Amino acid sequence: MTETRVEYVTKRLSALKEKRRPYEKYWDRAAELCAVNSKIYVKDNDKRIIQRNFDGTAVNALTMFVASLKSILIPTNMQWARLKPSNPRVEASDDIKRYLEYVNNLLFKMRYAPKSNFTSESTTQLRQMGIYGQAAWLVEDAAGSGIKYRSVPMNEVYCDVNKDNVIDVVYRTYELNARQAVQEFGTKATPQMIERADKTPDRKFKFLHAIEPRLDRNPKAKDYTGMRFASYHICLDDNNLIYESGYRVNPYMVPRYEVMPGAVYGNSPALKALQDILTINEIGKTTLRSAQLSANPTIFTSSDIRDASRIGQPGAIVKGALDANGRPLAAPMQYGSNLQITLEMQQAIREIIEKAFLVPLFQSLTDVKNATAYEVQERMQEKALILAPTSELISAEWLVPNIEREIDILASYGYLDDVPDALFYDGAIDIEFESPAVHMQQAASINGLMEWLSNVIGMAQVNPAVLDIVNFEEAARAIADYKGVASQVIRTPEEVKALGEQRASQEQAAALLAAAQPVSQAVKNMSEAGAVNANGIN
Repeated sequence: MTETRVEYVTKRLSALKEKRRPYEKYWDRAAELCAVNSKIYVKDNDKRIIQRNFDGTAVNALTMFVASLKSILIPTNMQWARLKPSNPRVEASDDIKRYLEYVNNLLFKMRYAPKSNFTSESTTQLRQMGIYGQAAWLVEDAAGSGIKYRSVPMNEVYCDVNKDNVIDVVYRTYELNARQAVQEFGTKATPQMIERADKTPDRKFKFLHAIEPRLDRNPKAKDYTGMRFASYHICLDDNNLIYESGYRVNPYMVPRYEVMPGAVYGNSPALKALQDILTINEIGKTTLRSAQLSANPTIFTSSDIRDASRIGQPGAIVKGALDANGRPLAAPMQYGSNLQITLEMQQAIREIIEKAFLVPLFQSLTDVKNATAYEVQERMQEKALILAPTSELISAEWLVPNIEREIDILASYGYLDDVPDALFYDGAIDIEFESPAVHMQQAASINGLMEWLSNVIGMAQVNPAVLDIVNFEEAARAIADYKGVASQVIRTPEEVKALGEQRASQEQAAALLAAAQPVSQAVKNMSEAGAVNANGIN
């Protein structure tokens, strides 16, 4: 059984390698031109970095792409996602709202814990996505220390998709030395690893971690055979199955920047602009060479110059460099190059590359100094439409499964046990994003509401009855929901109703008191008048 499983997995790995092979040369070239230290497939025999990048446009554009996309999708200064019940019948329950807020706060606390690595690894994740078109993300249950996040190098990952073109098969090959292997696998480490860890701890071992849907799943089983995803750890040096396990939720996510029809792997800004990056790199090389030749050109000399070798040296005295008439016998070579045209072409191609990395779009989002509020709103809505396909795909293939995996880990810790009955029996959980990208897409509706309220209040100055059309309570709740206001500071509909009844009761009592005051005064006056008459005072 073990041999059959190992044989199946290793054959599948070979097939996945062949499927990925056509992409690798393009990935490597894009990586070399966008990030010098990202040359992941091709290695020099002497393991030296050979400088073949003569233009920094792609490097700078990638840097801005990563920073801007991160600030729009997962900004560190806000909770960019929240949980909501998918069943609208239980959505208004205050218990459910407060429970989901507790879970959401716990998720962000674990996610941004000092040792989780989410912030640093997410930057690497977006960088790989900008270069290769996809990036592998691993969410690990680090028992005893919380959740660990890692952006896995793309040269380690091989993928396949299901019938819906969703990546659900991830094979990862990697290396560990003997000491690391024993740390990783503990009692499951092979005798050879344990022996090497003592004698030669730096000896390398090659491993394969294969994750795929379990076809022979038994839903009633309580062990790993009942889990949705099968997991195999194999030592490739001797094709030995270290251990088999399973996952309820896939620990690997491989989000794609753009999904190409019929392709497992995605497209990226670097790949879309690769020909232009190559062109501007050649232009940069030519410009540098032209500048060098202009600054230090080839010198033509006469054979009569005795010290011709000293030409070009600062302060040199060259004997015989002038003829009898005082004319120089040496002249620089004229190349006839037009550097201005080269620079103009370079700038035009630079703009094309920056557009591929969305640099003008990101710049326009921050360049609102001289724009009116209406112009800012229109610009944001326009940019949101452009960003929507990218942000929605990345969210669907990365952030949503990331949250699902986090919830699964926290549930295994017992942190999510106190589920309200209504949510447990009548509804599932949806994930709603609160990132700037989503806010830009939703801005039209909320801005329309605010503008309408402003117009209605203005009309009420002439006709107060127009305010009857507005349900201010629901309008206030819609604005609070858009702003992500915590439920603790918002009264429930039941509390608002009780408060209204209390206010009405107080107003009624005040009205009765006000009405009773004239009667009381009249009675008092009559009483005083009767007393006067009784004393015979006229």
